[in-house]
Amino acid sequence: MTTSTGHERRNGAETRAEILRVALRLFSEKGYEATSTKDLADALGLTKSSLYYHFRNKEEIVACLMADRRHDLDGLIEWITAQPRTPDLARRAVARWMDGTTPQHLQAMRLAQANRPLMRRLADGDDVRAAFGRVIDLLADEDASAQDRILLRMTFDTIAAALLATQETDTDPRDVIAAARRASIALTDAFANRST
Repeated sequence: MTTSTGHERRNGAETRAEILRVALRLFSEKGYEATSTKDLADALGLTKSSLYYHFRNKEEIVACLMADRRHDLDGLIEWITAQPRTPDLARRAVARWMDGTTPQHLQAMRLAQANRPLMRRLADGDDVRAAFGRVIDLLADEDASAQDRILLRMTFDTIAAALLATQETDTDPRDVIAAARRASIALTDAFANRST
């Protein structure tokens, strides 16, 4: 059976994934507020009632998009906790975070940056940026100075900085990620070579 757009029938998980993918694209292109549920349903070849079967509203779609990166962060925390405390742990942790960053993550970050009030409302005190405090606690030595902790935090913020630097440009997302990776390596090296 096919929908009006010719797509084959998808199962529930596939449909949800497709809704998230298309919503992220439309929210990025048109803006969150300017994208209606009708726009989403039309782009997916679904009825609005089918869309509502999977998500109650646009906010729930955005919350689900943001939960994906929070899940990645929880996995990073679990990974760091299981690692031996070696001098290169911070560098390996940052490399792992960068390796998990995709162009879709950049789209979601741009969506979050452009819709801060919505993000604050959806986060309800539990956003990814705030949760990085746990990562820093795991990676910093007990005697790490405030400057050391800031430097370590900056290693994970290179993606956000690269996005800001390329705002209003058509820079390829792979170049944004590559530049962020280079900056994060330099910062982890500076953290590893800090004076004690």
